[in-house]
Amino acid sequence: MDTNNVEEALSEPLLDASVGEPCGEVSPAYSEFGDTNSERRESICSCFAKIPTIAYILVSMLILIMILFLTAGLLPPSANVPPEYNQTNHTSDDLPPLIQKLLSDSESSGPKAIHISLTESPTAVHIQFSTTNIGKPVVEIAEKDNPSEAKKYDGESTTYQASDMCVNNQSADNTKNFVPPGQLHTIKVTDLKVNTDYVYRAGISTGQGVRWGEYINFRTSKPPGFTPSASNSSKPAITFLALADQGVADGSIDGHGAGKNVSRLITSLSLKNHTVDSIHIIGDLSYADGNTHTWDKYMDMIEPFASRIPTMVAVGNHEYDYKRGDGSKEDGSGIKTNQTFHPSWGGHGFHDEGGECGVPFAKRFAAPDNGNSVFWYSFEQSLVHTIMLSSEHNMTKGSDQFKFLEADLSGINRTVTPWVVVELHRPMYNNEEYWTQDAIGIAMRDEIEKLLHLHQVDLVMSGHYHTYLRSCDGLYQEKCSSGGPQYVTVGTGGAPLDRHEVLIPNHYTKKFDNKHFGVGRVSIYNASALHFEFVALGE
Repeated sequence: MDTNNVEEALSEPLLDASVGEPCGEVSPAYSEFGDTNSERRESICSCFAKIPTIAYILVSMLILIMILFLTAGLLPPSANVPPEYNQTNHTSDDLPPLIQKLLSDSESSGPKAIHISLTESPTAVHIQFSTTNIGKPVVEIAEKDNPSEAKKYDGESTTYQASDMCVNNQSADNTKNFVPPGQLHTIKVTDLKVNTDYVYRAGISTGQGVRWGEYINFRTSKPPGFTPSASNSSKPAITFLALADQGVADGSIDGHGAGKNVSRLITSLSLKNHTVDSIHIIGDLSYADGNTHTWDKYMDMIEPFASRIPTMVAVGNHEYDYKRGDGSKEDGSGIKTNQTFHPSWGGHGFHDEGGECGVPFAKRFAAPDNGNSVFWYSFEQSLVHTIMLSSEHNMTKGSDQFKFLEADLSGINRTVTPWVVVELHRPMYNNEEYWTQDAIGIAMRDEIEKLLHLHQVDLVMSGHYHTYLRSCDGLYQEKCSSGGPQYVTVGTGGAPLDRHEVLIPNHYTKKFDNKHFGVGRVSIYNASALHFEFVALGE
């Protein structure tokens, strides 16, 4: 926070130090004792002139101490910052969260944090945004080449409070940290043409009209089975970016956090000649951990790309994990709080992450209506069928999530979408020696690896470990070239990188990097050619 040292500087003395001398001029800062009441001033001066010098000094010190005490009491609690932060060069990020929110809201009461996502149909998208004003959310949209034929859609609004969290915790319940998110709006726009450029704007309708945001361009999804024309056969049918573990830090490429820089990289890669069809963020998005104002920062940070490129999300431990409750309420995924997944073999791997329990995550994002909201679902683009899973929920055989995965894999038409990708936050295979975390990966393999092998899943992408790892191809039961998927970890989205030097000896790791932030880029050309590359920040 930008605080100034409290100083009392009187340009003229209120009274002289020498006993019996006349009083000096009254400082302009104390003009209530000015010429309009000269008699009162003279009386005060006459009285103080009789006080001995030592007594005057003590009285002056007492007055100064009282002023300092009262001034400090008027400052907000966050003004008591460490000395290293008591400098003159500050940004708005140094202000208390509620003040940041008020300043931001005063600048614009229109739509903010705009982002779009895919639905169960390639002819529809979700458009979401937030406002401080209560009203009816609306979207106006038209084909870019035919702007006169604009259509309007309206949607629904929601919000959440600290009391909606599943566990009382210091972060969410502390009024310094919890900032109401305002109104969170979701509009489903339907009847769109596939693979077509559109322009849209979001707005909030009140009794005083509609407060519109700026016009934004985006391209609708390529339909399942889409392949480039013969003249464009050298171009990918579809390209998507994947990352995990981002956060909102603005560090350097060699620093301890680079979420903002990775967002800039994504924006640069995504908007250049419409070369990216979707962005997949595989858990641990904002690292709010109950400090819910951090979600506002995160949503503003990703808006430059998320408002133009469909952005799909998976839940991570930092969005969901919490201590088991008494069952008096449900978490963000609709599960009673006394039934949250805490297997004995998980150890401390499923510890509390601020008590959010998926509430902000589920309120701020939307997903296709074919699973359990944003927690597990699937979608199709061009030649790829993607399944988002939750590594934080029960996926043991017979569980709801296992049944979803089994049914979804069984229903894929591999003629239309020959490539199948599964994404979940925690990796099933990794090489860092974190035994509690590794045990969770092994347990997930025990539950679903055979199912992935049976249905010939091609690629499994994860995060959680803040590194980049690529396994050998065809990995199944720790054996390469055995008909299983290739496993990729891309926990390099901006959170501090792992510097763990102890690695598990294995033969399945083909590439490992814990020195670069970056994103994975998947390009699919046809039914038999998929190209993966790791795009490092600064490289």
